[in-house]
Amino acid sequence: MRLPRFVIGAASSGAGKTSLALGLLGALSGPGGRGLDARPFKIGPDYIDAGLHALVSGRPGRNLDVRLMGRRAVMASLARNGEGGDAAVIEGVMGYYDGAPYSTADVAALLKAPAVIAIDASGAAESCAATALGFVRYRRRSGIRAFVLNRVGGEAHYRMAASAVGRATGLPVIGYIPADPALAMPERHLGLAGDAADIGRLSRALADAVAAHIDLDALLAIAASAPDLQDLPGSPRGSLPRTAIGASGRIGSGRKPVIAVARDEAFSFYYQDNLEALEAIGAELAFFSPLRDAALPPGTAAVYLGGGYPELRAAELGANGPMRSAIRAAADDGMPIYAECGGYLYLLDGIDDMAGEAHPGCGVLPGRARVGARLSALGYRDCQTLGPSLVGPAGSRLSGHVFHYAFVEGGGAPALGLRSPSRPEEAPALEGGARGSVFGSFLHVHFSANPALASRIVTAAARRIRTP
Repeated sequence: MRLPRFVIGAASSGAGKTSLALGLLGALSGPGGRGLDARPFKIGPDYIDAGLHALVSGRPGRNLDVRLMGRRAVMASLARNGEGGDAAVIEGVMGYYDGAPYSTADVAALLKAPAVIAIDASGAAESCAATALGFVRYRRRSGIRAFVLNRVGGEAHYRMAASAVGRATGLPVIGYIPADPALAMPERHLGLAGDAADIGRLSRALADAVAAHIDLDALLAIAASAPDLQDLPGSPRGSLPRTAIGASGRIGSGRKPVIAVARDEAFSFYYQDNLEALEAIGAELAFFSPLRDAALPPGTAAVYLGGGYPELRAAELGANGPMRSAIRAAADDGMPIYAECGGYLYLLDGIDDMAGEAHPGCGVLPGRARVGARLSALGYRDCQTLGPSLVGPAGSRLSGHVFHYAFVEGGGAPALGLRSPSRPEEAPALEGGARGSVFGSFLHVHFSANPALASRIVTAAARRIRTP
């Protein structure tokens, strides 16, 4: 399968990958762009950048994370979701070589995708060449094909820095993004960077800057040089599965069980592949808002509470007593409820907002959520359940990613523990709770690496369907 593609890397976080990705998506396929069908992807587990990609491109942002998903699932997602597109725009994570063997450079090599590296040129000119040369020479096969300079002070600054980079590396500098406060990406650690209108204005400004200062024809030629996906080692061939779940198959027959999925300003962190996986194995998804709705969608047989930042909306969530009561009643009635991170916090007795004000939660699981000034946990985790639950019998394994500032007080016995075979005595417990048909924890999972979990959720929901 032919799929032009390229990876956007950088020397470090904050060097301009996301700005470049949003600008390119807008310049290639956004309003006033070239009218191409650019497909957005994000290396790593990040929901926020993928969400920004979706807002700009109008297409779901897809994650390509080898650690979270596995190599085959990454290849399958790129092939399945890139098919028919004019180009796959793949934003990297951290610095280009950071996080080996799951770094941007490693994923670019896996996908046989040429890389374009963004270099922060603020306060530097010829020194950009030293950075560029180091990146090209650090690995024998770096995969780097071109550079883009970010935060450039003007044409003279650009010519000086670009000339030095070209002489040092023999590779082209295909353009730049100006140093302009109007193009600055705001802080993104607490949700999407502003509302949709703010993102729209920023993305249009970035698209205009990219169209004016970056050689898009040169970039598309680089993308077109990528080999066919069928030529890649280990890539799926022939008809690709609709999901990475594989042998778990479709659940049952007859009416589809309805899984209610929380989606609003408080809950927005979902992998699109996860939602499609639930549909592919037999579920019907119905989206609802814990902020505004008074009841779960009609026919709900299970609830999926994804991540987000409920602490930013704790007052509104607490004020919506009918919805909290509906979720508590569903749990009391044995309805399967699966919750990740922000969704887990919502199920607790209460949430303290960013100002320290206390607000009620659903009261389904014990404990109160508080938010600290520093990250409480960050990174990938391999875990096992500490007792029987919706996830499965005690010892059921889950792998995923954690990123949160919150911590839980009075949560009782945790539901999930870290798996460390080499040093089991040092393995700390992860906070989480299980009660009957309810399971919640800080762990974000991708169903491609946890297929049994997706099957168990849909199977448990199917059992709730009562034949008339």
